[in-house]
Amino acid sequence: MVLTNSLIERGITHILSVVGFSPDSLRNLRDEPWSEYGKQFRHKVIDIDDVDDSNLLAELPAAVRFIHEGLEKAKGEQQQQQQEAEAEAEEVEEGGVRIHDGGGSSGGGGGGGGVFVHCAAGKSRSVSVVIAYLLWRYPRRFDTSLVGPAAYGVPRPPPGQAQTETQTQSSISSKSRRAAEAALALIRQTRPMAEPNDGFMQQLTLWWEMGCPSDVDAHPVYQRWAYRREVEEHVAVGQAPSRLRFEDEQQQSQRPMDGGVQGGTAAENQQQVVVRLRCKKCRRMLASTPFINTHVAAAATTSSTSSSSSSSGKSKAKFLGSAPPEGQLCPHYFIEPLSWMRSELERGELNGRFACPNTRCGAAVGRYDWKGIRCACGDWVTPGLSLQRARVDEEVRTNLASLRSNLGIRMPPGIAHSNKGSGNL
Repeated sequence: MVLTNSLIERGITHILSVVGFSPDSLRNLRDEPWSEYGKQFRHKVIDIDDVDDSNLLAELPAAVRFIHEGLEKAKGEQQQQQQEAEAEAEEVEEGGVRIHDGGGSSGGGGGGGGVFVHCAAGKSRSVSVVIAYLLWRYPRRFDTSLVGPAAYGVPRPPPGQAQTETQTQSSISSKSRRAAEAALALIRQTRPMAEPNDGFMQQLTLWWEMGCPSDVDAHPVYQRWAYRREVEEHVAVGQAPSRLRFEDEQQQSQRPMDGGVQGGTAAENQQQVVVRLRCKKCRRMLASTPFINTHVAAAATTSSTSSSSSSSGKSKAKFLGSAPPEGQLCPHYFIEPLSWMRSELERGELNGRFACPNTRCGAAVGRYDWKGIRCACGDWVTPGLSLQRARVDEEVRTNLASLRSNLGIRMPPGIAHSNKGSGNL
């Protein structure tokens, strides 16, 4: 009863419980069930454990909608009460003016409050959900390209790293991570104990990277992340994944493009720098920028290894071709599963070798191990699908289409979408 009164005094109308329990088990001092003494509240339960591998990401859209509904309801009721009070004040006779208190109503407490978010300790699950709401509701406040990270007490990236991030796909993940950290830093200003677990912070990074969508299940970033979790579950029991997901086929189904991996892809066209890997023997295209997990030697990123890990534990690098201190390039190119690997991966083995898909060539080009590959530079990449640097040629080009777009240059209709000239030089 005391808790109920405390919530009412603070204008709480919605309660979000980010912890597994049954409200039916709750009873107040009068032995009344929650269905009776809590009926004035809207209550939502998200049953999730505070462990790194819990899938909080799938719950975020519904949680964010619930919080927003509660806050908007609070704001709406307060405005309605204020309008009604003003209307009554206009109708009363002179000398009978009524004093209206704008705060303290059950609708929102002067524009703040309305939703109570809690978990067990109040430091990980509930904080993660509030971070997700802040990122969704106030994206410009946490866009590090608009607001410096230092504004929320988040360290700035090293100058060299910041320069690299303007050129690479990995910059998206890095900026997304800093956005989540900025939202956490803001919460810590009033709740210093806030400390989401590492898995939740990685999922919040993906949440921002996806654009805080209303449906995460249909988003390719979420599907890729969920597939990696599925792979990890199979590998943990000594099995190869029972389902194969080929990233080039997924991209074609989302944005049909002629030529598949052979031609320019939608994701590739968004990159300022395009990298393509070809078989050294026959020059057949094997992978291009959207499907290359740009890898940096562990020694070169010792200070940021933990923060640059993906949700599946796979290391994310800063830029393809970055060299360790001695100037030696990493001997591996780590790539996503691609459709030309189908015949090999469908064998259901935990590890094996990749051969060039050109039937007239068949040269050995790499290997794979679903359990992971320890790179010669010291890093561990899971799952490991690798093309050997000695077996392929690397092409690095400036994407003229991306530069034209950034400069606002419009090409004639017959040329703007042409793929001509994207082949070998």
